[in-house]
Order: sequence, then structure tokens, then C-alpha cells
Amino acid sequence: MLALMKKLTRSPLGKLVLMIVVVGMALWGVDQIFSQVRSGLGANIVSAGTRGLEPEDLDFRVETVLRNINATAERPMSKSEALEEGLIDQIVEVEKARITRLGYGESIGISPSPKAVVEEMNSIPAFQNPLTGELDAAIFRDRIAQLGMTPAQFERQLQDDILIRALSRAAGSAVYAPDILSNIQANYLGEAREVAWFLYDASKAPAPAAPTEADIKAYYDEHIERLKQPERRALDVLRMSTDDFTGKVEVTDQEVATVYEATKSERFAAPDQRTYAELMFPSRDAARTAFGLLAGGADPNSVTGANSIQMRTARAEELSDAALRDAMFGPGKQSGAMFGPREVNGQWMVTRLISVQPGAVKPLEEVGEEIRLSLARERAQLLFSAALDTLDESLSAGHDLHQIAEDIGVPVFSIAPIDQNGMTEDGQGISLLADAPEALPQAFRLPENEISSRFDVSGSVVLVSPRRIVPAATPELEVIKDRVRAMIVAERAANAAQAAVDAITDRIRSGALTLEAAAAQAETEVDRLPEPVSRANAQVMGIPGPLMQATFNNPAGSVISLPAGSGSMFAILKVLSVTPPSAEVLASMGAASSADVTNSLVSDLETAVDDEIRRAVKVRENAAAVAAYKRTITAAQ
Repeated sequence: MLALMKKLTRSPLGKLVLMIVVVGMALWGVDQIFSQVRSGLGANIVSAGTRGLEPEDLDFRVETVLRNINATAERPMSKSEALEEGLIDQIVEVEKARITRLGYGESIGISPSPKAVVEEMNSIPAFQNPLTGELDAAIFRDRIAQLGMTPAQFERQLQDDILIRALSRAAGSAVYAPDILSNIQANYLGEAREVAWFLYDASKAPAPAAPTEADIKAYYDEHIERLKQPERRALDVLRMSTDDFTGKVEVTDQEVATVYEATKSERFAAPDQRTYAELMFPSRDAARTAFGLLAGGADPNSVTGANSIQMRTARAEELSDAALRDAMFGPGKQSGAMFGPREVNGQWMVTRLISVQPGAVKPLEEVGEEIRLSLARERAQLLFSAALDTLDESLSAGHDLHQIAEDIGVPVFSIAPIDQNGMTEDGQGISLLADAPEALPQAFRLPENEISSRFDVSGSVVLVSPRRIVPAATPELEVIKDRVRAMIVAERAANAAQAAVDAITDRIRSGALTLEAAAAQAETEVDRLPEPVSRANAQVMGIPGPLMQATFNNPAGSVISLPAGSGSMFAILKVLSVTPPSAEVLASMGAASSADVTNSLVSDLETAVDDEIRRAVKVRENAAAVAAYKRTITAAQ
């Protein structure tokens, strides 16, 4: 599961999902939708060992993710849109990874101590008294109430976070790189090389002879299997989504105006600006005293003992300090909100929010179509849901694809014959099924006019049916003679170009020709790097990957040719020298080399831990419960 979590953090949305799920969660209105999920399906959507994810837990995560996304998004995302865009499935995968690790941890007897939980809770700035810097019970209760959690739920969340963190760190906590490996790595990275090269245009080589009719016939006979066209199938595709129904609903101007008035301050207002007083003090005690005065309504300019008093005006995104940003711009923060004391560069900062300047609101004329489309999509979702029921009924009744399309009122797309890679005979790719990777292979297993399984992908439903099967066969020579001629010409040109490059390279290797003389014959010049290059600085110097490989994979004196861009251009390169790193270079690279080796060892151990978790814990997934949860989203729209 470590691998899954790492994979998710490679995309911005994945990072956001993982961060939200692990750090802090809030429950918003889930009680009313789960009776149908549980009916006949069992309580857990996914379980491992003694740990499980119930429908309420999943909705808990979904609501939290959406609330955090919508806090900064220009356009709020609804649950139905999250379902269409695959966000629900992503959250399920994150939770499966989480539950698996929790189940494994508990199965081997790992559990955080009460002391560890208390220390973790004490370290959370949001629960600390701004004057004392200590955990404040009243602030704690107020904050978790805002999250919709009880103290017991929050404590359980902390326990889970600590357990997962312990498993994550266990593999690498005692790993360090032995000196012998670090030294090898330092020598490997610090080795300096000098190289020179020139670019050779092989298109200047003599043109090969044009193929004769006999050449074409001989080539055809010799490569008859290579010229064989694979089986292709002409397909009919039914693809249905909410977008197919947006044109079938009506949204009035009055409805658009009503939504605009109700949501304009949240959806269509520019970020507000806020002015706050920032006071810096030489000591924490002085800052505490000032905090009390300011909280009581004192004028910031009347406070004594401050090193500086400044009035600052900013937007939320301009504040890099997350705690200060939350104190000045957090939900419900109004004039008079306080923050501090907070140590900043040896001084103690106290701030008070002075005023809020709301951002400008976009006019209805500018956002009306956006609102109209949003309402249309919500209503189209109801038609889409009804169409799904009709589709299932038509499939059960044995209707063909065109009748099903007529029943639900969507078109059928007809695709010209394509092979199993989705390519037509003339090399055109068909992308209509790109997001349903199982659809095309299944279409090649079906007889003509049979209908595939239903594929639910990217908010769409896809059905495929083979309309016509074109068997694999080699066309007659007369049909593809021009293609065969072009293949012969291309092969001969490539062979001639490579032969010309090989001849020059061999002459340089033998000493019959210097690199400079070869470049002069090619009517070009030799290029060199401005300084010796090592593996440690090659990327910084912007050396392309193929050139880097040729530079470092060959000994001094080697002459190598490699393609450079277009088919006729080649780089002919010579490794002039290889110099081991000096003692000073080795010393400067010691820490970095040790870190590289340690990270590699830790990564290997984490992979081993991941494999052990997957072998040791049986993960049970309830696909029917996930599907039932998704239906509650569709039904609620």
C-alpha cells in the first residue's frame, strides 16, 4: 500500500486527497443515505483484519475532500461531479490502503500509547492557547466540534495517524549507508569526463538505387507475413453521459438569478482583502501583555513596548504563514480576531484583525451561463439516472444496440474497422474507447452484433458491439505495391545513412581520421562542453539523456554514434578523458552520496514492507456496497 500512496502523491489532486484523508476529517450530513447501502451488503465497504470502512466512513471522507476542495475552488464541486470525474474511486483506493495498513498494524500488536496520543494532541497549534502556548481544553472542544467530531472520534483518528506513521518510518528508521557503499557512490557521481562531438547529416550520403519491379515482388514474397493485415472489426459504440441530457432540460432566467443572489458572495466574489495590525515584541511576556490589551479593544498604536507596529493589508494567498492565515482569514474571522504570541526571527509577534474589505462580485451577465449549465447538469443527472434504468431493462429484454440507443434517446457511434490497438488500416488512431481499456479487447472476443458488458468510465456508460469482422489477410501485391515500394526505399535510405555514419566512426576509431577532420569533411564544427561533466552536474548543465548515456557508459577514447533528432541527423561523439574525483570533491560529496544510498536502501525496505503487508493481511472489498453508495449520490441529485 505504500506504493499506492506514493503513486497518488504524484498528481496534485492525489496529493490533496491523501493529505485531507490523513490529516483532518469532518462529518457533514450522512445519516440519511445508508440504509440502502447496508441492505444485504454488509457493513464494510472494505476491510482488513479487524479494521473496516463503513458507508458512513466513506461519506465522511468524501464530504471532507469536497469541503476542502471547494474552500479554494473558483467553482464548487458537487458529489455527482466528483463521481463523474473519478474522485470517489480515488478516495476508495486511498481508504483501502489506509485500512490495510491499520489492519496489519493491529494484527502484529502495534498500537499508540496514551502518552504518544497526548503528545501528538499537545503539538497541534490549533488547540493551543495563544497566550500560554499550551493545550487548551476549551479550544480543543470548540475546534473538533467545528469539525463535527467527538473527542473519542478525534482521539481514534490520532491513534490511526500515529500507527500509520510508525509503519511508514519503521523500514528506514535504523537504516544508514555503510562507508564502502557511500564511497562507491561518491566516486561514481564525482567522476569527471570531457567529451567532444559533431552533428553529421546522413541525408548527404549517396541516395540508394530505386527498387525495380523485381525488387518489389521479391520483397513482397519475403515479407508476406509482415505485410499481413491483422483482424479488424467495425464497431458500434453507445456512449451515454449526463451531457447527453443537458439539452433536454430547461433552466429559466429567474432560476439563474435566484441561484446567483443566493451564492454570489461564495462563488463569484473575488478574494477579500484584510487589514491587520502586526506588533513585534522583544519578549514573550511583553507580547502576552499586549495580547490581553488588544483583545480588550485597545488601539494598537497605544500599546507600549513594541519593537515595531505595522498595518498590513493582504489577501489570504499572500500570507505564507498558515497559522497566521487561518487566524486572519479562517471561517468566521471578523474584525478583532487575534493571533499570537508567535516567535518570528527572535521576536514575538501579536496580530489583530482590523477590517475586512470584501472582493468585487462578478455581475450576473458574466456568470449566468455558468450557473445555467450547472443547474442543467444537476437536472440532467436525474434524466441520466432514469436512462440507466431504461438501458438495463433494454439489455434484459435482449434488444440490439441500436434499439437500446433509441430507447434511451442517445446516438450510436459507428467506427471504421480497427485492430486490437485501435488503429485503422491507414494508421489512424481511434480514441473513443481510450478511457475504457477493457472494452476493445472484449469487442474482439464477441461475435458480430453481440453487445459487450457495460463499462462505467469517467462519468459515462459505454457499450460496444462488433458490426462487421474483417479477417486477417495479406493484400494482393497490386493493392499495396506503392506501400511496398515506400518500405524498400525507407529501409535502403536508413541502411545507407547508418553505413555512412559507421564508416566515419570506424575511421575515427582507427586513427585514420581525427574528430576535427571528420567534422570538416561533414562541413560542420566540433562542439565541446564548457567544462568537464560529472553525473552530479550533468542534468544541471542540460545535457540530453542519450548524450549523457553515451558520455558515461563508455571508457576514455571511445567513439560513439547516436541518432540526434530527425532520422538523418547523427551525433558522433568521442570521450576525451575520464578523471576520478579529487579528495576535495569526494569530501564535499560525502553527505549527498550517503543520503542517496540511504534513500535507496530505505526505498527497497519500504517495498519489502509493502509486500509483507499485502501477503499478511487479507483485504476484503465489497464492490456491491461501493456501487450502492454511488447510487445514493445519483439519487440524491
